[in-house]
This record gives sequence, structure tokens and C-alpha cells, in this order.
Amino acid sequence: MLAKVAVVILLLASRGIADDRAAKQIDCPQLLTWIAAGIPNQRLARLVRDRGVTFQLVQNTAEILVGVGVGADLVKEIGTNYTSSAGKRGLGCPTELVQAAELVHRQSYDKAEMIVRKLLTTAPENADLHLVLGYLRAQQGDLDEAFDAYSDAKDLEPDFPEIHNGLSYVFYCSNDAENAVAEARTALSIDPGNAEGYRYLGLGLYGDENYKPALHALLESLDRDPNRAETYYDLGLVQTAERDLAAAVESYQKALRINPKLLDARTKLNLALRELGSAHAAVAEKGKVRPKDTPQ
Repeated sequence: MLAKVAVVILLLASRGIADDRAAKQIDCPQLLTWIAAGIPNQRLARLVRDRGVTFQLVQNTAEILVGVGVGADLVKEIGTNYTSSAGKRGLGCPTELVQAAELVHRQSYDKAEMIVRKLLTTAPENADLHLVLGYLRAQQGDLDEAFDAYSDAKDLEPDFPEIHNGLSYVFYCSNDAENAVAEARTALSIDPGNAEGYRYLGLGLYGDENYKPALHALLESLDRDPNRAETYYDLGLVQTAERDLAAAVESYQKALRINPKLLDARTKLNLALRELGSAHAAVAEKGKVRPKDTPQ
């Protein structure tokens, strides 16, 4: 009996620690780390609203954040969700993390990785830094090291949905649709409103050729984050697989309107337009009635 009570107390204590960590206000180092980890602005804005921030948005800080790719909506959320704690000022924005986030914004992933690995030597228990490393390795195509880094992050903080989203993407890229779906569902079980969770669920289902559920998941993602170019691109992939080329063209075009630098979307758009043009030409040709074929 006493042993059972002890187990219950231990579980409650562990849950309390997890809840405290989940509710902890966001300081500038953590926000910069999440930015460097590729977490979208929409998700960061939600985290800022839910938790608040410990740093004031003075002009210098605002300029730093804009320089690493923070959009106007997220800047506004940061500015309105600052709360002081017993007169204590939050941590400033460390130069190394600013540099890493800037390099990620410029897609200089290898240089950003050098900074992150150096930071990890002094803070090996920092789950967010492992999360960044996973993202950087994935962007450079090293799926094995990305998996290891994301797994290290999960061991340190299993209840952060973005870690499971990262693992889901690695599994998807490794053609392991089953585990991609499982990790995305884990992310959604922690945060049912997570747009990226639905996005990766859609990708996993697409990888498993479950196209209609994949479409549903991606539309759920867009309901929560309608300005995510990558999700429109993913939607186009599924629509192409379903041979709904007109819809795919529209999705790729939306992706490019949001992010004209999304080269994969431009490539897929050109292919879909070519296929669609060929299909229209074939239908037109089939519909022609030649004089010699006219019924008497």
C-alpha cells in the first residue's frame, strides 16, 4: 500500500514539474532557439499568448527579431504579452543565438550548426538546442543525425509537440509512414490545436497513400495556420497524387504567393500545368469530329 502511495506521489510530482515547465514564461534565448529550430511564426505566437514573455520589446530587441524572420503579428504578440516577475528583468538576447537564428533565416544551416554544437558543449541538457540541431541536420539531409538529435530532445522534454513533429518529418523523409503518423498523432495528443501536427499527419498519411485522410489533415492545418506556404505545397502533392491537377495548380500557386522562394512549389507547378495542358489537349482532340467520321 505504501509503495503504491509513493508511486502516486512521485507521478504527481513529475506531472507538476512538467506542468511548471510547460507554463514557464518565454525568455529571449528560448524564443531565439525556437526560431532557429524552424518553428513557424503562427505557433510561436500561440506559445507567446499562452505563456507570456519575460523581456520587453525595446527597439533593439524588435530589430533583432525582425532580422531573424519574425513577422509583424508575432512582434505584436511579444509586445503585448510581457509581464514582469517581481521586478526582475528577463534574460537578454545572447549574441550566439541571434547569429544562429540569422544564419537559419538565410538558410546557412552548416554555419548555424557550428554555433549550436558549441552551445551544446556547455548546455548538453538543453532540449531546445537538441531540437535546433535536429532541424539543422534534417535541412541538410542527414536524417540519421536528425533522428538522434530529435530523440535526445524528446528524452529531455517528451511533452513538447514540436519535437514529435520533427521526428514525424524525419520518418516521412525516411519513407516510414507508419511512424511519421504515430509521431504526428503524439504531437496532436499533447496539443490538439497544433497546425504543424496536422501538417505532418497529412504528410505521413500521404506517404502511406491514404490520400483523402491526408487532404483532411492538411486542410485542418491550414484552418489553424492559413499562411503556411509549405502546407499548400504539401496539399498540392496530395492533389497531384489524386490526379486533381487543377486543384494542385491552385495550391502550388498559393504556396508561391506566400513564399516566392519556394522552388519546389514552382517546379511542381510547372509539371502540373504541363500535365493539365496535355490532358486538355487530349480531351479536345478526342472531341473533334472529322468529316469522314460524320454519320450518314
